[in-house]
Amino acid sequence: MESEKLESLKPAPLQTDEEVGEGRLDKVELDAASQEEQDENVEYDYDSHRSPFPEVRAVVPETDDPTLPVSTVRMWVLGIIFTMFGSGINQFFSLRYPSVHIVALVAELLAYPLGVFLAKTLPITPINLGPLGSFTINPDRKFNIKEHATIVIMSNVSFGYASADSTNIIQASSKAFYNFGLSAGFYVLIVICAQLLGFGVAGLTAPWLVEPARIIWPGVLSNCAMLETLHSRANHIADGWRISRLRFFLYVMAGAFVWYWLPGLMFTALSYFTFVCWIAPKNVIVNQLFGMQTGLGLSPITFDWSQVAYNTNPLLSPSWAAMNVFAGFAVFYWVVVPVLYYKNVWFTAYLPLMTADVYDNTGATYNTSRVVAPDKTLDIAAYQNYSPPYLGMTFAFVYGLSFASITAVLTHIGFWHARDLWAALKGRNRLDIHARLMRASYKTTPWYWYAAIILVILGVSIAVVEVYGTKLPVYGVFLALIIPAVYMIPCGIVQGITNVDANQLNVLAEFIGGYLFEGRPLANMIFKILSTDVVGQGVFFAMDMKLAHYLKVPPRICFAAQGIATLLGALTQAGVTIWMLGNIEDICEQHQSDGFSCPNGRTVYSSSVIWGLVGPRRLYSAGKIYSGLLHFFWIGAVAPLITYGLYRVTRRKFWKLINWPLIFVGTYNVPPATGINYSSWALVNFIFNYFIRRRFFAWWTKYNYILAAALDTGLALSGIVIFFCISYPGAVFPSWWGNTVYLNTADAEGVSWLPMPEKGYFGPANGTWT
Repeated sequence: MESEKLESLKPAPLQTDEEVGEGRLDKVELDAASQEEQDENVEYDYDSHRSPFPEVRAVVPETDDPTLPVSTVRMWVLGIIFTMFGSGINQFFSLRYPSVHIVALVAELLAYPLGVFLAKTLPITPINLGPLGSFTINPDRKFNIKEHATIVIMSNVSFGYASADSTNIIQASSKAFYNFGLSAGFYVLIVICAQLLGFGVAGLTAPWLVEPARIIWPGVLSNCAMLETLHSRANHIADGWRISRLRFFLYVMAGAFVWYWLPGLMFTALSYFTFVCWIAPKNVIVNQLFGMQTGLGLSPITFDWSQVAYNTNPLLSPSWAAMNVFAGFAVFYWVVVPVLYYKNVWFTAYLPLMTADVYDNTGATYNTSRVVAPDKTLDIAAYQNYSPPYLGMTFAFVYGLSFASITAVLTHIGFWHARDLWAALKGRNRLDIHARLMRASYKTTPWYWYAAIILVILGVSIAVVEVYGTKLPVYGVFLALIIPAVYMIPCGIVQGITNVDANQLNVLAEFIGGYLFEGRPLANMIFKILSTDVVGQGVFFAMDMKLAHYLKVPPRICFAAQGIATLLGALTQAGVTIWMLGNIEDICEQHQSDGFSCPNGRTVYSSSVIWGLVGPRRLYSAGKIYSGLLHFFWIGAVAPLITYGLYRVTRRKFWKLINWPLIFVGTYNVPPATGINYSSWALVNFIFNYFIRRRFFAWWTKYNYILAAALDTGLALSGIVIFFCISYPGAVFPSWWGNTVYLNTADAEGVSWLPMPEKGYFGPANGTWT
C-alpha cells in the first residue's frame, strides 16, 4: 500500500508530440468530461496521473518541483509594488466616469519581464547572518512560474474584486452626499474589516472550494494558460496548427488591441450595432425590442469584444452553463418582461424599458435629496409630498429573479452536492493528481489561522460600529456575518464550476437591513458591507487559492502573500479615496470638470436611500407596489426540488442539465447589461466551447484559454491607451455618422411606451402613500 501511495505521487508522464498534436482522447472519457457535474453516475478517475477534467489538463502542469524557490526578494518586491500600484490606480479612476480599469492579465504580463530582469541582475552571493544562518537575495538566475503565480495572486487583491462597496461607502458619506462627518480612521477600518473577513472566510471554506477536483474554477484557467505560455516553450501540433501558444497570444493580443480602436473610438456604432433601429430611429417598439442601450437587444450582432465579454469571458464557461444563463435571459427578458411592460404593470410603461435608474412619479430621476432630513433620516412629510420611488420594468424584475436565486442556490447545492459537502466536512475529498502533489510536499495552512483572523476582525468591527456612532447595533454585526457563513460555500461552488457569479446577496442584505434598520442609511450600508462584500471578496480569494493549488505554491506562502496584499491593498484604496475627497475640487459633483463624479458612490448613495431610508416595508410588504415579487423566494426554493425529483424518477439527463441558480442568477447584471451582452456571449461560447471543443479538441485544448487571455489583454491595453492618450487629455474623435447614428434613436433617448398622463404624474395621488 505504501509503495502504491508513493507511486501515485510521482510526476505524470509527459505526452508525446503525436499524442498531444492529434488530440487523442477516448470517446467515453470525453463524453463524461463534457457532462462535468451533470451526471452523478460518471466515475471520474481521480487516481490517474492526469486530471480527470480536460479543461484542467489543457493548461495546468501535472508535475511539481518542490525545490523551486518561491518566497524570494524579487517575488515580494514585485508583489507589493503591483498590489499597491494596482490598488491606487484602479481606485483613483473608479471615482471617474468614464473610468478605466487595469485588469489582472496586464499585471501578469508586466511581472514577467520585471521578474526575469531582477533574476538576472540581483546578486546571488549569500549573506551571512551569523547564528541566524545565511540569506540569499537572489537564489538563482531563473524567474520561475511559482514566483510569478504568487505575484499574480497578490496583484489580484487590487485587480480582481477590488474595493466594492467598502470604499464606495467613503464616497457616499462625503460632503456631496450624506456628509456624515466621519473620520479617516472609520473609513480605513471598515475597508480593512471587509477585506480581511473575506480572506478569513475563504480560508475556512478551502476544503469545499479549493481542494476538490470538481471545483475547477474556469476563471483561473486563463491565468494558468498565460503563466504556462510564458514559462514553457513546449509546442505541439494541434489539428494541424504549429504556431506556439506565445506567438498565438501575441498575434491575437495585437489584433485585439488594434481592432478596439474602431468600436472604442473611431466607429463606435460597431459596438452598438443596432442597424434595425437606424432604419426606424423613431419607432418606439422597434427601438425597445432591438435597441442595445435602453432596449432588449434582440439582435445578437456586435463587433466589440467589450460587449461580448461584458459580464464574463465567454470562452471560460462550460457550454451547458452558458445555455442555462442564456435560456433564463431569453425567457424572462425577451418573453415575460415585454408582456408585463406593455400591460403597464407597476406603471413601468411610463418609464424606459431597460434602465438601472430610479424614478419619481413624473418620470424624472428620483431626487433623493428631497426626502433626506437634516439628521440623515427619512423626512416623512417630504416623502409624502414628493413621490415613492419607481423602478423600470427590467430593474424591478431583476430584483424578483435575485430573490429566486437567493433560495435556489441553497436548495440546488443541498440536493445535487450534498455528498460532496459531507465528504469535505469529514475530510474525505477524492484527491486528484494536483491535490496529492500538494499534500505530499507542503504543509497545509491550519484552519485556526483563518479563524483567528475572523475573530480579531469581528472584534474590530464591533468597536467600529460602536465608537463611530453608526446606529448599527452589535447584533447587526453578528447577523451580517450569518450571510457569509451560509452562502459562501454555495456561491463558491456555483462560480467554481461555471464561472458565473452567483453572489446576489446585496439584494438579501439590503432587504434584511432595510427592515431591521429602516431610516438608518449608514447602518444599512455597513450591514451590506459586512455581509455581501465578505462573500464577494471571499469568492475571489478562494479563486486565487485555487491558482496557487494548480501551480503548487506552498499554502503557507500563499497565506502570507494574500494576507499582506489584502492589508496593503485596503490601506491604499482607503488612503487614495480619502485623499481625493479632500483635495480634488468639486469631487463627486455631477458635472465635475475632470469627470470625477463618483459614479459608484452615487449608486451606493441612491441605493441606501431606497433601501435604508424609504425601506422595503414601503415597497415590498403585503399590499405595496412590488409585493408580488416576493413570490420569487418560494419559486426559487421549489424549482430545483422539482427538477431533482423528475431526474430521480426518470433518470433522464435532461433534467440534470437544468441548473436553476444559473437561470435565475445569470441575469444579475441586467440592467445595465442588455440582450446583446447575453446573446453574443452565448453565441461565442457555443462556437468555441461546444462546436470547436467537440470537433477540434486538440486545437481547443492548446489555444482556447490563451485566446481568452489574449482578447481580454488586447482590449484592456487598447482601452488604457485610448483613455490616457485621448479621452483623459480632453481630445475627441471627429464627429461623423459612424459615431452618432446609434445616438439619434429612441433607444438612446430612452423613450417610454406610454406618454405621461395629462395630470402630470402616474400612480397614486400625492400624499396617499406612506
